[in-house]
Amino acid sequence: MRKYISAVCIIFSFPLLAAAQEAKLLSFAGNVEIKADRDADWAAASDGMEIKESGALRTGEDGSAVVLMPNKSKVWVKENSGLEIEQRKTLASRLALLFGRMKVRVPHLMRKERFEVRTPAAVCAVRGTEFTVEATPEGAMDIKVLYGEVKLNFTVPPVKGKAEVRIPQGQGLKLDEKGKPAKQALLTKEQEYRALENWNPGLDPKERMAEIVQKENDRAQIKEFAKVTAGAEQQVKAFINTAKESDLEAGRTLKDVQGNLVRVEQRLIRPDPQTLQFFNIVKRPTYRDYDYSTAMSQSYGFKYTGGAATNRLDMLQVNLGFDRALPQRIEEWPSFFNDNDINPSYMTTVAANRTEASNIFFIAQGWKYRGGAEDELVNDGRIINASGDNGKDIVMTGLLGADGVAGLEKIAKLEVTDGGGGTLDYVGGALNGTQAGASGGDVIWAQFVPDQTSYDKSADDIGSGQMWQFSADRYNVGNAGTYIWFAREAYVIGNGGSIRNTVDFTSSGSDPFTLLKENAAQVFMYVKNEGAGTYAQTDRFAGGRNIDLVFIPDLAVAAIQRMLPAITELGD
Repeated sequence: MRKYISAVCIIFSFPLLAAAQEAKLLSFAGNVEIKADRDADWAAASDGMEIKESGALRTGEDGSAVVLMPNKSKVWVKENSGLEIEQRKTLASRLALLFGRMKVRVPHLMRKERFEVRTPAAVCAVRGTEFTVEATPEGAMDIKVLYGEVKLNFTVPPVKGKAEVRIPQGQGLKLDEKGKPAKQALLTKEQEYRALENWNPGLDPKERMAEIVQKENDRAQIKEFAKVTAGAEQQVKAFINTAKESDLEAGRTLKDVQGNLVRVEQRLIRPDPQTLQFFNIVKRPTYRDYDYSTAMSQSYGFKYTGGAATNRLDMLQVNLGFDRALPQRIEEWPSFFNDNDINPSYMTTVAANRTEASNIFFIAQGWKYRGGAEDELVNDGRIINASGDNGKDIVMTGLLGADGVAGLEKIAKLEVTDGGGGTLDYVGGALNGTQAGASGGDVIWAQFVPDQTSYDKSADDIGSGQMWQFSADRYNVGNAGTYIWFAREAYVIGNGGSIRNTVDFTSSGSDPFTLLKENAAQVFMYVKNEGAGTYAQTDRFAGGRNIDLVFIPDLAVAAIQRMLPAITELGD
């Protein structure tokens, strides 16, 4: 959990690195000359040279170069080309291709930032775009848009046609002469290949095409994966997870380790512009009675005493709030977090057995952001205004009676406070006439005890190749000297419910997508009282209470698919 929260902090609150102030020559080959600024003389290029505003670059017959702009845009310049840095301000950049060919890759810009490319015939405005442009001093021009969109304004409007045109992804525009109509059309496969090939200096033709070959292989693999896993158009659409009422949705039907039929559904939604919610919902028509988990000795596994159940419902809810609104489109999130100084305000994970609406068993943890020297999400007594040692994780758990779902939502938003004696009260007053912990101390908080009394056991400990793990951690209820154990059993299972072995993955010839669709994780959570100073033997809550979750990676795959182009641009 600590590693997970650290990763969230890094992703969402890492400060922006200071950008370079000038354009810089990344690499070059052959005859390349640089004019560092307006008043400088032309000089032979060298790695790392800066090109200031009004500076320029030119290449000879065998020359090529790559220039990095301060906003992380990349510019590849081919042979016999001339490029000028016309404007370089904090939120405005304009390049001029005087003659020759170049390729430009512009990341998603900040809100008011502008990036333009001028040729003798037109000015191109772009954001989040990759395109190639070829120009002559007389005004001929050829543009090919690979990603994003180019908005083009002609310096000399054509006799027929619009003075401003938009060129979308996958299309090109060719102008033979200033003032004449331009021809806009879809790119041919050969044109697309030539534009997509690696333009880095010094590569031979085979090396330039290596990335194209790899992309074609990847595309073929994805198509084959779609055939294997989909089988029908509707299933393909379900896997791709097009946005409906949620930002992302995913689902799968499988069997769990106990042999129960399980339907897992996942949602990523935004209840308000500043909050993300992830739901992992696990539904079982019937839930079998069982003794101990099949993989573990009776010294460790959970003894379920709740009896067989029907229509069982378990859920994990993750809430993540930020200090500003997020973009509406999920594809814009990578650049948004990169371009803005944004911090999380809070985070909670709430696991619950919601089979009985008036008797919900839950286990939750929460984090609040603290600025200053800490500058991180913290999970300790301060999140519920409790006194005691800071820096030690706390867990909240119990049975919600009449408060039900309303109480669970209060906990998910951290609208709870220390009620004394390890109990919790709701912030803002009671629900249904009671506070959270009023019914016999059923809702409690406890702080982690780092005293080397935690239990951990995995298949490796008994020489098994199966993929399962058991862990139990000791917690101090209200820091009052009464102890509980928060325990978890975790399994990697196939869609048929069998526990997977390490060799199933290391020796598999399946592609990663197929492996993800064929496997899942099952996690049991439960709380026990301490027995004679050792790991508990008695349930903390009556009725054999456990939370039994099954996780699938489908939603994560869908999110990566949706954001991959933006993530790639951000990496570049």
